[in-house]
Amino acid sequence: MKNLFKLFAFLFTAIVVLSSCSDDNDNELYPSELTKGAYILNYGGYSQNTSSITKYDYETQTLTAFYYQLQNGGNKIGSAPQYIYKYENRLYLMNNNPDRVLVVDPLFVAQDTITTDIIKPRYCVGYGDYLYISCWGGDVWTDASVSYLVKYNVATKKVEKKISMPGGPEGLAIANGKLYAALGYAKKIAVMDLNTEAISYITTEAVSSYFAKDKSGNLYVTFISSYSNPSTQTGLGYINTSTNTLTLYSLSNVSTSYSSILSFSKDYSKLYVVAAAYDASWNLVGGVQIFNTSTKMFETTPLVSGVTGINGVSVNPVDGDVYVFVSKGSTTNGNMMVYSAGGEYESTLTVGASPAMAIFLD
Repeated sequence: MKNLFKLFAFLFTAIVVLSSCSDDNDNELYPSELTKGAYILNYGGYSQNTSSITKYDYETQTLTAFYYQLQNGGNKIGSAPQYIYKYENRLYLMNNNPDRVLVVDPLFVAQDTITTDIIKPRYCVGYGDYLYISCWGGDVWTDASVSYLVKYNVATKKVEKKISMPGGPEGLAIANGKLYAALGYAKKIAVMDLNTEAISYITTEAVSSYFAKDKSGNLYVTFISSYSNPSTQTGLGYINTSTNTLTLYSLSNVSTSYSSILSFSKDYSKLYVVAAAYDASWNLVGGVQIFNTSTKMFETTPLVSGVTGINGVSVNPVDGDVYVFVSKGSTTNGNMMVYSAGGEYESTLTVGASPAMAIFLD
């Protein structure tokens, strides 16, 4: 019995030591002095192969262009990355040309590529051992039934299943044990129970695009008017995820752009929403509206207005600065306009072609 106790003690100690070594190795591999910063995802164009990552060290205000290429021997991302997401110690880039999910480490060194069942990936969200990836699956604008979710096991690095989700799932969010999917080609929001994978729906008056989750686990969602699904009931929706009741706060011309069309302020007291429309010359012109999460009203004065080529907005979780992304074309460098947490203009920086969003690493 004494020897058995010693064996258990030895095994417990070994497990603790190995776990500690693993944590130490992660810190050694990805030290904050190398990874800390904002990483701007530049969409480029669908076929021009001008997509890139720009690294921004906001403490020294230093920009590094084509960061992904520099970290990967000159290899390019490809074209048309839709979204970038950090889960555990990996980052996942949704790429549309070619269709794949690029997996990189926090230094943006390529680690893997997910291609199984990946057709027109749009967005992803993690939960436990799984990454759920929304995929259009083909020409969803002509056949809404082709779209689905991919359930990818991050531990085994295998796609486990496709979950049919007609209507073009776009943005995803997880709250209260449920996965919410904004549908860009159906006037409803899909709600999937993560235990049973049963799907129900919240009926809407417009198609939806992206979510933002507040500190209480409730969701804000953007409602848009698209070419194939026009609607006058656009704005910002609020979903109580306990009851799935929906409240709409009207706003005209909510942007149909990428996943960064809405972003919380650092203290969650405000929600920045991009509102823009095409003019007669097909220039996307608009600004960033401010929604007060306490009063549930849009402020009279926007953060910025009258911006041609406005593409998205992201908030630095460290200092609260607001980054507004402006495209000048698919082959021309765009801009990142920086505003303080208080709304004061600070600077305009040159980034890559058609900047869409930023992800922040520490």
